[in-house]
Amino acid sequence: MGMGSRLRISPAHRLFLTAALAFLLSASGRAEIILPGTQPKEGGIEFGKVDQCVICHGGTKNGEADPVFSWQGGMMAQAMRDPIYRATLAVANQDIAGIGEFCNRCHAPRAWLEGRSTPVDGSAMTREDLHGVSCDVCHHLVDPLGGEAKKLAKSIPPGYGNAMMVADPQNVVRGPYGDGVAAMPHRTVKSPYHASSELCGVCHNVSNPLHATDVARQPPHAFGTVERTYSEWLLSDYAKRGADGTCQSCHYKKVEGGGYASVFYDRKRDHYVWHGPLGGSTWVREAIWHLWNGADLNKAALDSATRRTRELLKTAASLDLAFPAAGTVRLRITNKTGHKLPTGYPEGRRMWINLRFLDASGKVLKEIGQYGETSDTLAGQAVRAPTLLDPAATRVYEFSPGLSEAAAKKFNKKPGPSFHFVLNDIVVKDNRIPPEGFTNAAFAEHLCQPVGAAYADGQNWDEVEFDMPAGTSSVAARLLYQSMSWEYLKFLVEENRTDDWSRRLYEVWTQTGKCPPEVVGEAEKSL
Repeated sequence: MGMGSRLRISPAHRLFLTAALAFLLSASGRAEIILPGTQPKEGGIEFGKVDQCVICHGGTKNGEADPVFSWQGGMMAQAMRDPIYRATLAVANQDIAGIGEFCNRCHAPRAWLEGRSTPVDGSAMTREDLHGVSCDVCHHLVDPLGGEAKKLAKSIPPGYGNAMMVADPQNVVRGPYGDGVAAMPHRTVKSPYHASSELCGVCHNVSNPLHATDVARQPPHAFGTVERTYSEWLLSDYAKRGADGTCQSCHYKKVEGGGYASVFYDRKRDHYVWHGPLGGSTWVREAIWHLWNGADLNKAALDSATRRTRELLKTAASLDLAFPAAGTVRLRITNKTGHKLPTGYPEGRRMWINLRFLDASGKVLKEIGQYGETSDTLAGQAVRAPTLLDPAATRVYEFSPGLSEAAAKKFNKKPGPSFHFVLNDIVVKDNRIPPEGFTNAAFAEHLCQPVGAAYADGQNWDEVEFDMPAGTSSVAARLLYQSMSWEYLKFLVEENRTDDWSRRLYEVWTQTGKCPPEVVGEAEKSL
């Protein structure tokens, strides 16, 4: 029992488990699911503190690319402080008791591996655990499907995903060089794995283990879709481009001219990267700063990462306008990323088209895809909520999971689109734009095929036509992206009956700009 990842499931939800799923029942009548890989406390595993890493790897000659500074600004370092995650965690634990331990494997791997993932609300976690994916954890990982993993772990994962990681319990860190000096407080080992997308795939292919028939043998992409970012990359042309097509090539950018890994080791590295990964999150960094009152945070690092994230977002797509017929405009959006656009954890994330039709003087004749405030209620109180005002008039790109009729009946919920991600068992909509190299058959095999949209094999773009109002002289198009919608925030506030994380999220949201959409791309063309 001590070797397992313990997801405690109440008897009411045990029907989710099929006869073939190996599970054990404790005296309390709750279930324990075992996922392969390094288990809590296995091998006496312990990790160094971030403050110890700072001594050698902070204050280097790299400016904003300093290893510690750039890591502090990334969302990996904030994975357990993120108020969206904490509120989501509370609702998930309400839906299925104990499921939060599965979630904490990715968001607080140090806590999970060292045995502090229970209670599942994170209340037993230490200051170090709040650093999320910390330096020592990441640099202790080995390829879970490689030969070294067989020597370090008693159970080997069947594929990359679901945080089925294998970590070395010894004081050895891994990176692209592995030629450290004897005076270092740890040994170093060269690790090609740390420059591979498979490293990222361990936490960026997520499936609900309660939908598996055999979690010890089924690869994560074969059941219960939650997130498929790694699969989307693996099945794209980017996976065929070597080092230039990895996750790191975009999200852990190499520093031009190289850099220095340590203040005490004056050798300049050619292969030197920003240590804070960039994705699609901007607003939440400001929220984290306010929510945690700056404790153990670096405001300059957070602001630097937010600026660079906006720069990255503007490389994600290209927009092209054309006028195929009188009174009609066509917009083509081409996905320039190595995964779906957008990708990642689906709840609350969306992207949409904003078009403005202008007359000869520049006056706006009509606008679609408008973002603004509308009247709504929150927990029975009237509020003004910022949201997409006319979703039916534009095209919204999103992944929308949901509940089948059977699941809805089982859990006493409404069938259809649902934010209850641990209960969901179907995909209602997935019209996100595929990456270059997409094929329907391959994506269907990994359970990430389009739903409610048609993309031909090889199509990494979408085209939409709109009627123009009379007098239109030019059209201005924008592609807008939002990492947390009002609708998802409202769900979290109204559903959370466990703790105050949803209330705190709402309060900091109101104080820090309310997660406005970011501009991914824009184009303008005259008739």
